[in-house]
Amino acid sequence: MPILFGLAIAQIFIPNFLQNVGLEYTTASVSSVLQSTTPVFTLLLSFTFLKENVGLRDLVGVTVAMLGVVLLSTGGNVANLSGSVFLGNLLQVGVAVSYAVSGIVGKRLLKKYQPMFIVTLTFVLGGGLLTIFAVVFERNMWPATLSNEVILALLLLSFMYCVGLVCWYDVLQRTGVFRLYVLLFTMPVLAVLISVVVLRESFTALDIVFSGLTLLGVGITQFGNTK
Repeated sequence: MPILFGLAIAQIFIPNFLQNVGLEYTTASVSSVLQSTTPVFTLLLSFTFLKENVGLRDLVGVTVAMLGVVLLSTGGNVANLSGSVFLGNLLQVGVAVSYAVSGIVGKRLLKKYQPMFIVTLTFVLGGGLLTIFAVVFERNMWPATLSNEVILALLLLSFMYCVGLVCWYDVLQRTGVFRLYVLLFTMPVLAVLISVVVLRESFTALDIVFSGLTLLGVGITQFGNTK
């Protein structure tokens, strides 16, 4: 039980807390890049604690994907990363490290518990801690009322998050932590595509190139590996 509580802290409480506080001191583009370093930390931790095989193909793939994420998040101009401060950046790196740790812990817990049980318990514990902190430190900032649309959106987001976590742990039972976490590099690509479809934002030729570079890096780590 203590390790499940620790997973709730590493997977739910810490990353959400650090991300929201950190965004007050850094930019969204920098946050996107720094949080995308999760597979890098996962590579180190999975090799150290889980003894997963990490080869040259994996290192090359991570490097290529990380380059694609940086270029995609900054529009090809890395100078855009300068508009931030050290504290905010450090907190966003903490998000990446926390997610990497939760992957290692979660992999070990899957030997004893089913995905649904892990997700239910960690979500309740982690969400409870976040609620307590919000009540204690941000109660005066809460709106007087919440519209039905906001309540529905919160419920939908919570449901989708839990479904995603259950699927994540189900796949994690059959694959290595590192190879699964490398797929997180596709999140900025998907975010761009969704913004184009839903928000009608522009999608330039450079976006296509950088997205392709990111997916190439992911492909390098995935194809030809069976573990």
